[in-house]
Amino acid sequence: MKNISFFLLLFIAVPGLAQQKENCRDVVFLRNGSILRGKVTEYNLSGDLAMTTWGGAQLRLPASKVRKVKQYCRDDRRTPLSQRPYSFRESGWYHATRAMTLVAHNEIGLGVQHSSGLMISRWLGVGVGVGVENLAPDNDDVTTYPLFGEVRGYFLPRHITPFYALAAGWGFADQKGDRNNFDRITEKWRGGWMAQGQIGYRMGNHFTIHLGLRLQRKTRTWDSNRNLKGVDRILHKRFDIGLGILL
Repeated sequence: MKNISFFLLLFIAVPGLAQQKENCRDVVFLRNGSILRGKVTEYNLSGDLAMTTWGGAQLRLPASKVRKVKQYCRDDRRTPLSQRPYSFRESGWYHATRAMTLVAHNEIGLGVQHSSGLMISRWLGVGVGVGVENLAPDNDDVTTYPLFGEVRGYFLPRHITPFYALAAGWGFADQKGDRNNFDRITEKWRGGWMAQGQIGYRMGNHFTIHLGLRLQRKTRTWDSNRNLKGVDRILHKRFDIGLGILL
């Protein structure tokens, strides 16, 4: 009799989730590992669960496929990150911006990159990106403007998860005029291929930290008023340390 009363109580109370404050949301955990977010409008433990997703879709699922249902309100934001409901958008469009410090054994450069693309699943997203950077500002390096394609993914369905990002493309080099020195060197720069790999952590839904390796090919053609000239083919190799924002 106690069991019957318990199930009757659930049958009456759970539909009431949809009547609570608008600042609350329902999270439905399915037995196959999927997670649905929105508003539960009906839940019969011996029948179906009906809900409206955040995107407005109307769903009806057999209750046998539901593992558990939780409701979270705005006050939950005060709880530790590890205890909040997992709500990272694993598919759809993404926008990632990161600032980087590019380190070599005797040089420190700076850069900013932005990429946008489509997450196909949590494991795989594809996109394109642009950036601006100077790999050796103390050694008269010119500004580089990389244009690249990238793939990225996140390893775990958790608030704090490792991620990877791989990119390759072309770095366009800025031009530089005559140096104002005794030799009066005239130089011309040309960009080249670029490649980078990053691994790090996504913390919450919108922040990342990463370490990586950055490669950039450039060519410098120069001549001086002493009838000296030459071509320098440079491959910049940098450790990449950065912070990012995801939208």
